[in-house]
Amino acid sequence: MYELSTGRRVCSKTIYFVLTVSLILLLLLPVASARDYSLESADVNVTVSPEGIVHVQESLTYRFEGTFYEVYRQVYPPPGGSIENMQGYLEGLPSDFYVTEVYEGYELVCRLPSPTPEQVTFVTSYDYYGGLKVYNDISELHYKFWGDEWEKPLHGLSATVTIIPASGSDITYWLHPDDYTKTATINDNTVTVQADKIPANSWYEIRAIFPRLTSPDPRYVTMYDQNAKFQIFRIESQYALKQKALYVVFIVYVLLALSLLLAPFYLYFKYGREPGIAYEGIYERELPYDSSPAVVNAMMKGGVGDPTIDGFAATVMDLIHRDYLRIDDSDPRNIVLHITGPEREKGDSPGLLDFEQDVLDLIVQHSDGRQLHWKEFQSRLKKGTSFYNFINSWNKKVKAHIDLEKLFIEKGATKMDYFAGILFLVSLLSLFAVPWLGDSSAYPIIEKLGFMPIIVAFISPVVLILNARYRTVLGRWTPEGKLYVERWKNFKKYITDFSDLKEHPPGSVKLWDHYMVYAMALGVAEEALRHMSVIVPKEEFRTSHFHNRVYVTGYSSDFSHAYQRSAPRSSSGGSRGVGGSGGGFGGGGGGAR
Repeated sequence: MYELSTGRRVCSKTIYFVLTVSLILLLLLPVASARDYSLESADVNVTVSPEGIVHVQESLTYRFEGTFYEVYRQVYPPPGGSIENMQGYLEGLPSDFYVTEVYEGYELVCRLPSPTPEQVTFVTSYDYYGGLKVYNDISELHYKFWGDEWEKPLHGLSATVTIIPASGSDITYWLHPDDYTKTATINDNTVTVQADKIPANSWYEIRAIFPRLTSPDPRYVTMYDQNAKFQIFRIESQYALKQKALYVVFIVYVLLALSLLLAPFYLYFKYGREPGIAYEGIYERELPYDSSPAVVNAMMKGGVGDPTIDGFAATVMDLIHRDYLRIDDSDPRNIVLHITGPEREKGDSPGLLDFEQDVLDLIVQHSDGRQLHWKEFQSRLKKGTSFYNFINSWNKKVKAHIDLEKLFIEKGATKMDYFAGILFLVSLLSLFAVPWLGDSSAYPIIEKLGFMPIIVAFISPVVLILNARYRTVLGRWTPEGKLYVERWKNFKKYITDFSDLKEHPPGSVKLWDHYMVYAMALGVAEEALRHMSVIVPKEEFRTSHFHNRVYVTGYSSDFSHAYQRSAPRSSSGGSRGVGGSGGGFGGGGGGAR
């Protein structure tokens, strides 16, 4: 009897232990399924040799959540120069390093061990030939420690620049944008820099001048037959003066901006509160309306009727799903789009709306032999301003397919437009005294002004833009429009709720693919794909158009970068080799996948 009782107690403890562990695992499951990475730090060491070769060694520390397969760094040669001796490894870990060519540059890649470490340091080194500029009177190093192609912010940067052919008293240097600089010192011929957090898609650079190399060799440096010292000092003085002016304007305009802070609250409570509707649904397990992905994106993720770049990306995915295009992503580094069906004249594909036809025509235009290499396509879109102009025109066509009057009442938003417009006209009287402001990447304070209603001269048009994009804040939905929005919200909830998806999965992979198109339009493609890869049997999952996570998760950001890079840019001061802030070589980007 005693032994039997003891056995039961042991059995009960075992069951209790198993249940406890199972409960803990279930609680940790959402955390474990998260997939993201951060850039903890960058340590950049730049050495200028006596011949003028610029040697760079970088140590980039990543922190991972979830599974990643490789880290990569994109570098580009200076104009007219080259990059040599590219090497890389993972600090303290087995390293499988290789280099691939990308448009106008190189990608340095290291495969990660499995399982993915919590933290790795990716060390790379390479030499720039032609990066150092040599003028008649001075030598100039204008180098970007950090480029604007990184999707993630950098938490901290340390850098040293050692100029072997110079001494400390002969070196003059500037850092751009200085807002990021924490400390900067010079000891003999080495400049040491510590920088605070650098936001995503932002750059940070040094410009240093020192005595002219005694016998410059055009194989190693870029030579200019001109004097540059005075011009560089003039450009840097203008930069510093403009920086100070922006902070003065920030303080002066704060009082005027108070009215813009209060007006939206008043207009919201009077005009913006939503109507009640008799809809109590929790999930929508089928597409609630027969709306195109771009229209859904314009209503749900952009402003009312104004799509985001996800809407464009979803339209391309929809063309793939509907077999106007076929994607070959067997090699994630060389994804190819194939144009299917018979050859047709431009604008002559049956079953497509005009804006969908425009997207197909754009792809056909850039194809070669009815196929298109993805990386080459992205690189082409970044050149010139044609893609930027295309997207702006395309957005208007999407909006024309939405009957906004039936769905939305704009009275409160319209009053905000008038109010912000009047304040903008008043602010113009002061703006005439403000020098040309330049690019927000060179002056981060401009970006702050764009997000904070403080400087009236800039916050008024920003309010107008935000009010146009987020019309639902001060305007309100009609009952019909409210129902439209709520049903799409519940569909989004369905495709991102793992438990409900597992219990009520779509009936086929083809239907999964259709839902994935709308997941991209709603901005939740990565989460939906992660659930799909777990729920759908592997054999069926392989037949999906969108099974490759590397392709889908970076898909929208590729178009976003192309759109940003193709936007018209203001030219910097200087001529014949003397560039303004942001004109240094180096930079580039990278990430993990």
